[in-house]
Amino acid sequence: MKILALFPLLGAAACVSPGYVDRPVPVMAVAYHDLQLQTGKGRTELAMRVAQSAADFCQSYDPQDQRMIFDVRLASARNCPGAARLMLLQRMPNRVRRAYHAARNGK
Repeated sequence: MKILALFPLLGAAACVSPGYVDRPVPVMAVAYHDLQLQTGKGRTELAMRVAQSAADFCQSYDPQDQRMIFDVRLASARNCPGAARLMLLQRMPNRVRRAYHAARNGK
């Protein structure tokens, strides 16, 4: 199964304050194994999944949560979705990244 998951924001659990123990640590993940990336429909679906994953992550990301490494690019609600998308793209295999960019460029 091909799923791109990003976990670099996990910090040391020993530093967790009691208020954050019950909340799950947000994770960005994009499944693409079921997509036909050579088709426009598959590429468009990939772009939508990346955007949704970034948006979901940013809604639950709390820069004050000590379980995660603070990243200034993610701390701003305005900048977070774009920064999260870039983080996902950096970890994608080349062929998946090319399909994503093709969808973004309308190809």
